[in-house]
Amino acid sequence: MSKTPMMFVVAMALAFGMTACGDNTAAQKTSDAARKAGEATGDAANTAGKAVGDAAKATGNAVGDAAKTTGDYLSQSKDEAVKSAQEALDRLEQKWQDLQARAEPTTDEAKADLQRIKDQMAQTLADAKEKLAKAKDASADTWQNDVKPALDAALSKAQRIYDRAAARFGGK
Repeated sequence: MSKTPMMFVVAMALAFGMTACGDNTAAQKTSDAARKAGEATGDAANTAGKAVGDAAKATGNAVGDAAKTTGDYLSQSKDEAVKSAQEALDRLEQKWQDLQARAEPTTDEAKADLQRIKDQMAQTLADAKEKLAKAKDASADTWQNDVKPALDAALSKAQRIYDRAAARFGGK
Protein backbone atom coordinates (compact mmCIF):
# COMPACT_ATOMS: atom_id res chain seq x y z
CA MET A 1 0.00 0.00 0.00
CA SER A 2 1.14 3.46 -0.73
CA LYS A 3 1.91 5.96 1.94
CA THR A 4 -0.71 8.62 1.06
CA PRO A 5 -3.85 6.52 1.40
CA MET A 6 -2.51 5.10 4.59
CA MET A 7 -1.94 8.57 5.99
CA PHE A 8 -5.43 9.49 4.98
CA VAL A 9 -6.90 6.50 6.81
CA VAL A 10 -4.85 7.29 9.94
CA ALA A 11 -5.91 10.97 9.84
CA MET A 12 -9.54 9.97 9.48
CA ALA A 13 -9.31 7.58 12.40
CA LEU A 14 -7.76 10.23 14.54
CA ALA A 15 -10.43 12.75 13.56
CA PHE A 16 -13.21 10.32 14.39
CA GLY A 17 -11.47 9.47 17.62
CA MET A 18 -11.20 13.08 18.67
CA THR A 19 -14.82 13.71 17.83
CA ALA A 20 -15.91 10.68 19.77
CA CYS A 21 -13.91 11.80 22.82
CA GLY A 22 -15.81 15.09 22.92
CA ASP A 23 -12.92 17.39 22.18
CA ASN A 24 -14.01 20.50 20.34
CA THR A 25 -12.02 21.79 17.47
CA ALA A 26 -10.89 25.41 17.35
CA ALA A 27 -13.66 26.17 14.88
CA GLN A 28 -16.28 24.69 17.19
CA LYS A 29 -14.90 26.59 20.17
CA THR A 30 -14.98 29.83 18.16
CA SER A 31 -18.52 29.07 17.04
CA ASP A 32 -19.66 28.40 20.62
CA ALA A 33 -17.99 31.59 21.87
CA ALA A 34 -19.64 33.62 19.10
CA ARG A 35 -23.04 32.10 19.91
CA LYS A 36 -22.62 32.92 23.61
CA ALA A 37 -21.48 36.45 22.78
CA GLY A 38 -24.51 36.89 20.53
CA GLU A 39 -26.82 35.66 23.28
CA ALA A 40 -25.20 38.03 25.79
CA THR A 41 -25.51 40.94 23.35
CA GLY A 42 -29.17 40.08 22.73
CA ASP A 43 -29.83 39.89 26.49
CA ALA A 44 -28.10 43.24 27.01
CA ALA A 45 -30.11 44.82 24.20
CA ASN A 46 -33.35 43.48 25.67
CA THR A 47 -32.43 44.80 29.12
CA ALA A 48 -31.48 48.21 27.71
CA GLY A 49 -34.66 48.34 25.64
CA LYS A 50 -36.76 47.54 28.69
CA ALA A 51 -34.95 50.20 30.73
CA VAL A 52 -35.49 52.81 28.02
CA GLY A 53 -39.15 51.82 27.74
CA ASP A 54 -39.61 52.07 31.51
CA ALA A 55 -37.89 55.47 31.55
CA ALA A 56 -40.11 56.73 28.72
CA LYS A 57 -43.21 55.50 30.51
CA ALA A 58 -42.13 57.20 33.76
CA THR A 59 -41.38 60.43 31.88
CA GLY A 60 -44.76 60.31 30.16
CA ASN A 61 -46.49 59.79 33.50
CA ALA A 62 -44.55 62.69 35.05
CA VAL A 63 -45.45 65.00 32.16
CA GLY A 64 -49.09 63.97 32.42
CA ASP A 65 -49.10 64.61 36.16
CA ALA A 66 -47.47 68.02 35.66
CA ALA A 67 -50.04 68.98 33.03
CA LYS A 68 -52.90 67.95 35.32
CA THR A 69 -51.41 69.91 38.22
CA THR A 70 -50.98 72.98 36.01
CA GLY A 71 -54.55 72.66 34.77
CA ASP A 72 -55.82 72.33 38.34
CA TYR A 73 -53.84 75.42 39.37
CA LEU A 74 -55.08 77.47 36.43
CA SER A 75 -58.64 76.35 37.11
CA GLN A 76 -58.31 77.22 40.78
CA SER A 77 -56.75 80.59 40.07
CA LYS A 78 -59.42 81.21 37.40
CA ASP A 79 -62.18 80.49 39.92
CA GLU A 80 -60.56 82.80 42.45
CA ALA A 81 -60.10 85.52 39.84
CA VAL A 82 -63.71 85.20 38.67
CA LYS A 83 -64.92 85.50 42.25
CA SER A 84 -62.69 88.54 42.80
CA ALA A 85 -63.88 90.13 39.55
CA GLN A 86 -67.53 89.56 40.56
CA GLU A 87 -66.88 91.24 43.91
CA ALA A 88 -65.10 94.17 42.24
CA LEU A 89 -67.96 94.57 39.77
CA ASP A 90 -70.55 94.49 42.58
CA ARG A 91 -68.62 97.15 44.58
CA LEU A 92 -68.24 99.33 41.50
CA GLU A 93 -71.94 99.08 40.65
CA GLN A 94 -72.85 100.03 44.24
CA LYS A 95 -70.52 103.03 44.18
CA TRP A 96 -71.95 104.01 40.79
CA GLN A 97 -75.52 103.85 42.12
CA ASP A 98 -74.54 105.97 45.13
CA LEU A 99 -72.82 108.53 42.90
CA GLN A 100 -75.83 108.82 40.61
CA ALA A 101 -78.08 109.42 43.62
CA ARG A 102 -75.77 112.19 44.91
CA ALA A 103 -74.99 113.83 41.58
CA GLU A 104 -76.91 117.03 41.02
CA PRO A 105 -75.68 118.70 37.86
CA THR A 106 -76.71 122.34 37.77
CA THR A 107 -76.31 123.28 34.12
CA ASP A 108 -77.77 121.79 31.00
CA GLU A 109 -74.26 121.00 29.79
CA ALA A 110 -73.47 119.14 33.03
CA LYS A 111 -76.78 117.26 32.81
CA ALA A 112 -76.01 116.21 29.22
CA ASP A 113 -72.47 115.23 30.23
CA LEU A 114 -73.80 113.12 33.12
CA GLN A 115 -76.24 111.41 30.76
CA ARG A 116 -73.39 110.55 28.34
CA ILE A 117 -71.39 109.14 31.25
CA LYS A 118 -74.43 107.13 32.44
CA ASP A 119 -74.86 105.67 28.95
CA GLN A 120 -71.17 104.88 28.67
CA MET A 121 -71.11 103.29 32.13
CA ALA A 122 -74.22 101.22 31.38
CA GLN A 123 -72.57 99.84 28.23
CA THR A 124 -69.26 99.20 30.02
CA LEU A 125 -70.94 97.44 32.96
CA ALA A 126 -72.97 95.29 30.56
CA ASP A 127 -69.77 94.40 28.72
CA ALA A 128 -68.04 93.50 32.01
CA LYS A 129 -70.99 91.30 33.04
CA GLU A 130 -70.87 89.54 29.67
CA LYS A 131 -67.14 88.89 30.06
CA LEU A 132 -67.74 87.63 33.60
CA ALA A 133 -70.40 85.18 32.37
CA LYS A 134 -67.97 83.89 29.72
CA ALA A 135 -65.26 83.56 32.35
CA LYS A 136 -67.31 81.18 34.45
CA ASP A 137 -67.58 78.65 31.60
CA ALA A 138 -64.19 79.21 29.94
CA SER A 139 -61.52 76.53 29.75
CA ALA A 140 -58.24 77.30 31.48
CA ASP A 141 -56.55 78.10 28.14
CA THR A 142 -59.38 80.34 26.90
CA TRP A 143 -59.55 82.02 30.30
CA GLN A 144 -55.83 82.78 30.35
CA ASN A 145 -55.49 83.93 26.74
CA ASP A 146 -58.82 85.57 25.90
CA VAL A 147 -61.37 86.07 28.65
CA LYS A 148 -59.19 87.27 31.55
CA PRO A 149 -57.52 90.08 29.58
CA ALA A 150 -60.91 91.21 28.21
CA LEU A 151 -62.55 91.07 31.66
CA ASP A 152 -59.67 92.98 33.25
CA ALA A 153 -59.90 95.63 30.52
CA ALA A 154 -63.68 96.00 30.96
CA LEU A 155 -63.37 96.38 34.74
CA SER A 156 -60.53 98.90 34.37
CA LYS A 157 -62.57 100.91 31.87
CA ALA A 158 -65.59 100.95 34.21
CA GLN A 159 -63.38 102.08 37.08
CA ARG A 160 -61.93 104.93 34.97
CA ILE A 161 -65.42 106.08 33.97
CA TYR A 162 -66.51 106.04 37.62
CA ASP A 163 -63.40 107.94 38.72
CA ARG A 164 -64.00 110.69 36.12
CA ALA A 165 -67.68 110.95 37.04
CA ALA A 166 -66.90 111.02 40.77
CA ALA A 167 -64.32 113.75 40.23
CA ARG A 168 -66.79 115.83 38.27
CA PHE A 169 -70.10 115.18 40.04
CA GLY A 170 -69.28 114.37 43.63
CA GLY A 171 -66.66 112.67 45.79
CA LYS A 172 -65.30 109.20 45.66
